[in-house]
Amino acid sequence: MNAKLEYCGNYLEIANFRYYPEEENRGNPYNTDFDIKVVSDGFSGYSQYWEYDHRELADFIGQLEDLMYARVNEVVLQEIGVGQRIFFKGDGQGHISVSGTIHSDNVISQSLTFEFVTDQTVFPSFIAQLKEL
Repeated sequence: MNAKLEYCGNYLEIANFRYYPEEENRGNPYNTDFDIKVVSDGFSGYSQYWEYDHRELADFIGQLEDLMYARVNEVVLQEIGVGQRIFFKGDGQGHISVSGTIHSDNVISQSLTFEFVTDQTVFPSFIAQLKEL
């Protein structure tokens, strides 16, 4: 399953979502992984195997909903393996920037630093797709 946030040709996609409930039941926070695809102003990057704690997904989704309604100014999606982060920052008037640096599977070899602006109208479908994960 995938979840895609797209606006004016730019996008961030959570792809190949994999959840391991047996690992979560053992208390292992490395119980989910997914890939990140980004296209930003014609540049693109692909980062494999973002490690994540599935229990944090509902919290992240709730924070995105708060950002969409301008109840918070910033939300961070942080990978727990090597600490990659993607920032979602709102201006309180419906504009939301998406920024970060993603790395290829070999952190040293390739990376993409990106930023693009969206608006709150594209978040409901992205949030709904995240909830399906």
